[in-house]
Amino acid sequence: MSEVAAPTIERRRLSGSARTFSRVTIAVDPPPTAAPALDARTVALLQRARALGVTTFDVASTRSPARAERLIAQAFPEDDPEVSVIVGRSFESLVREGSAQMEPVAESAPGAALAESLEQSRRRLAPVPIAVVDWKPGGEKETGDPTRVRVVSTPEEEKSGILWSVRIDPGVSSLPSAESGPVLFSGGLSLLDPALIPLFESATGTEERNLIARDPFSSGRLDGSRFATRSSLAGPGAPPVDLRQLHEEFDPVLRLGFLTEGHRRTLAQAALQFVLHWRWVVTTVVPLPSPERFDEVLGFGTRPSISPEEMERLALVK
Repeated sequence: MSEVAAPTIERRRLSGSARTFSRVTIAVDPPPTAAPALDARTVALLQRARALGVTTFDVASTRSPARAERLIAQAFPEDDPEVSVIVGRSFESLVREGSAQMEPVAESAPGAALAESLEQSRRRLAPVPIAVVDWKPGGEKETGDPTRVRVVSTPEEEKSGILWSVRIDPGVSSLPSAESGPVLFSGGLSLLDPALIPLFESATGTEERNLIARDPFSSGRLDGSRFATRSSLAGPGAPPVDLRQLHEEFDPVLRLGFLTEGHRRTLAQAALQFVLHWRWVVTTVVPLPSPERFDEVLGFGTRPSISPEEMERLALVK
């Protein structure tokens, strides 16, 4: 299909707050080492995304967070009040950082290690600020409210305006209420994984829950990148293709073909439209698109929106 130039990516407001995010957040995930030319291409693509309206960038699940943060700082060396970054932390990540620095992290009081870890990110990102710390529970002794590990509440932290989100594990059956827990979560949501929808749709007016939607392309099945990976592995010496596994992975994708009939939109564009259909999604995190697919992915707003009839049909797809 012929692509048109992507429009400006709009922003969404966090419920009960003046804070906004670009509807699409770009995940920056460079390899541990890369040639200068590859880093330069990444920087140019980040700047191109900013020109299209993307203001939120994510390093929460990157292989090399420090490299990713430096590339973001390189892309945006001048102060831009709209650009900000989502970083990720967990007790395990703090332990790894402490081990690298030979400074053990106290399991009952990780606050000092967390404060130092965030300060290091700030230095690498400067002048780009941290917008959200995405906390992945697990490992810490505290129980109950998963944000209890958030013992960093210094005046400097308050002034910085950092928000906290809690990563939701797949298969979670309930969420803390707004009164006893955070109002911002992050977790997987896609056409192939809509399990979080009932949890957020059941929220009452006094329990506004917001989601940073991750993996809208279902590990590459909805934007075709999983197919490309499969193809690259099929060569001399490669193991035989497991047809049963292929059917399990891709048959659900084929059942979504009605969303692309008539070349109205690509499946990747439909995937983003579906995730952003939900009012409680403040942003969805996508991998940095390749130059060849940049206009397609960030141009999803130029294509016809998923209709109410298509949403009804999606509810029947198994």
